[in-house]
Amino acid sequence: MFTYRLCTKDDQKCWIAMNREFMAEEIQDDGLWNNTGQTDDGQFAHTYAEALESGELISLLMFEEDGVPVGFANLMTIYSVWSHGKALILDDLYLRPQVRGKGYGRQALAFIEEFAKESGCRRLQFQSEVTNPNAMEFYISQGYSPADMKFYVKYFQESEK
Repeated sequence: MFTYRLCTKDDQKCWIAMNREFMAEEIQDDGLWNNTGQTDDGQFAHTYAEALESGELISLLMFEEDGVPVGFANLMTIYSVWSHGKALILDDLYLRPQVRGKGYGRQALAFIEEFAKESGCRRLQFQSEVTNPNAMEFYISQGYSPADMKFYVKYFQESEK
């Protein structure tokens, strides 16, 4: 049975491991995602703790197959004048390779939509890299419409905060 729940403090090691797996797949895209693959577990643990303490701003979901963690979603809530209320941003969605092809992607997206609605969000939004045609095809098949936009990134060093 495929289910979801909010992450807890006890999920930290598993969440870090799966984020590393996810990054290993995504980091191949011309360095867009900085050098996060070199981040140590201490920084990941700090990020995880901050996310759990953020209230409704950040939500971390854990996906499970028969009680065993098999994926995650990292979500952010914003206020959007375009949706006239809260919007949920799906920052990361990852399912381990061994559970792909079972329909869990569709179920995970349905769970995220349910979570967004229950949280009072009026819109769900996310981006997908053009180097990931499978993701683009999947999201379109689930009723999402692509919008041609540019995604701009500027990283800041810790000392610049």
